[in-house]
Amino acid sequence: MSGPAAPGIRAVRADAGRTLVVTWKGGAESPVDVASHLARFAIFAPLRRNDAAFRQVAVGEWGWCAHWSEDMEISSDTLWRLALAQGSTWLRAWRDAHGLTQAEAAGALGVSPRMWRYYEAGTHLLPKTVRLACAGFDAQKAA
Repeated sequence: MSGPAAPGIRAVRADAGRTLVVTWKGGAESPVDVASHLARFAIFAPLRRNDAAFRQVAVGEWGWCAHWSEDMEISSDTLWRLALAQGSTWLRAWRDAHGLTQAEAAGALGVSPRMWRYYEAGTHLLPKTVRLACAGFDAQKAA
């Protein structure tokens, strides 16, 4: 998957489960579920078992990783790749749940069809504003 290079990390915090909320140096924010990544490597066992340890995440040197210890880091490239894939999957599932075409969904949320395709293809980061627009659409439908 090609696309822009991963920017550095400005801020990172632990959220529910094994999700990190990453604020990229450009200002965009992404929730990134790292549970499957942590499960792949034995070194991350303490983070899988211990909520307090997971919450100790910090931005690594120069913003190029999420850092827990010298042995436990996840690079910004990996987090970027996961953010692209998870955003794409989330958006596609949201659209499918509403039975909308890409063009209909883009129109309903005020997003250009081209950008919608980029988000669903996982070539551009899904902005927080689009997630919020989806939540607003859902609230409006429920009312």
